[in-house]
Amino acid sequence: MKKHVFILACASTLALASTAAFAQQTDPNMPGMAGMHMAKSTQAQGVGIVKATDTAKGTITLQHQAIAAIGWPAMTMTFKVDPPTLLAKVKVGEKVQFTLHPDGMASTVTAIRPAS
Repeated sequence: MKKHVFILACASTLALASTAAFAQQTDPNMPGMAGMHMAKSTQAQGVGIVKATDTAKGTITLQHQAIAAIGWPAMTMTFKVDPPTLLAKVKVGEKVQFTLHPDGMASTVTAIRPAS
């Protein structure tokens, strides 16, 4: 009987701890959650080096710095460009600032200009 009570007490404690941890992860008003963005960003700003452009496909390959707004580390990635005419504004090897519509591997660059 003591064993069953002990197991029940452990299970209850675990359930309560899990609930509290889940609430802390999902409630942006909890202490320590200030400044966290719970909703998916519709735009993000980035800085990077143009590694390649493909006007036929309407894509650009950027070696970009970390983009904190969407939790991305620095990496090299190929993006669709919309509108494709933006590609005429940049050259391979140039440092650029860009606006990105984040959607994982389907993310789109929507604005780009030489970095100052």
